[in-house]
Amino acid sequence: MSREKVTIYDVAEELGISIATVNRALNGKPNVSPETKRLVVDAARQMGYKPSKAAASLSRNPKRIAVLMMSTIMGFVAEVKRGIMKAYNDLKDFGLEVDIIEVVGDEDVDAEYIRRLDEIADEGYDGIIMLPGNESAIAQRLKQPGYGGKTVFATVVSDIVGSKCLFSVRNNGCAAGRMAAELLGMMTKNSKKVALVTGRNELFVHSETINGFKAMVDESGLEFVGVYEHYDKPSIAYKLADKLMNDVPDLGGIYFSSANSVTFCKRLIELGKISDIEIVTSDIFPEIEMLMRDGNIGATIFQNPFNQGKLVTRYMFEHLAEGRQFEDRNILLNPEIVLKSNIEFYSKNIEYVKYDMFI
Repeated sequence: MSREKVTIYDVAEELGISIATVNRALNGKPNVSPETKRLVVDAARQMGYKPSKAAASLSRNPKRIAVLMMSTIMGFVAEVKRGIMKAYNDLKDFGLEVDIIEVVGDEDVDAEYIRRLDEIADEGYDGIIMLPGNESAIAQRLKQPGYGGKTVFATVVSDIVGSKCLFSVRNNGCAAGRMAAELLGMMTKNSKKVALVTGRNELFVHSETINGFKAMVDESGLEFVGVYEHYDKPSIAYKLADKLMNDVPDLGGIYFSSANSVTFCKRLIELGKISDIEIVTSDIFPEIEMLMRDGNIGATIFQNPFNQGKLVTRYMFEHLAEGRQFEDRNILLNPEIVLKSNIEFYSKNIEYVKYDMFI
């Protein structure tokens, strides 16, 4: 990505303070100490910062962004939403307005998502950020002539390939899959047979991860037995454990490429199988932390949903307010390996949503 000039974000990052504080200091607003104001002004001058005329006019002409979220995995989505709200709180003084629309449900959730997308596409938003579900159906909508008018579209967590979405902020799924395969290669002992359990194979974010995992299987000395889908439904994940154990009684390892792993692990405990299988999961929830501390999960791949939400909102605003362009539309965050020894450094920064992941 290229940027022609220094922005207020760069000044805030350089000083390690909030964008709102930099804004107050540069514009003579209250609630900023004289020392902080001097530091901000000096840093801005040294870095060559010049106020944006476009940004200065935003209070009179705010930028409206809608975020349409498929809330099938509540804990993960809650962290994405928290990141969005962090960006909003940083930028609201500059004229950013954000509406978050969550789609929940079981049977017709994909149809409901499309219905809500059609609604907000006609409401004159400057930008729409999508955490998508049925990507093929969304792609067909976005291909319709004139759909959304001048609205700018972007995605977070997954992507809609071949659509008119300007950019996508997501975890580097291919890297995550490769990391998981390498971990299982080191963790498995008696049996090298491994399975990958995911939400929906058709989703781009999952297909990326699956491809990365498969690419590393042979090099890691593993035997790949297949992909098992639970469609992000805990009840299906619970039953899927029985199927996998029946299919591969001598299974050595499992990689859960989506966040919905807890009910599956609970069933493995009930079956008395979890101690025989090495497990790598995705992300961090209270139940996953507990299972890791008990030695039932060996590692988890952290996808940083908070930063995904924060960055997609900030980048959308920068594009709308200052014309930021993207040389590469794929903005990929590096996945991180979390072990029992370092999980506390991650879990303490996550505001867990209290809900029952068990059934």
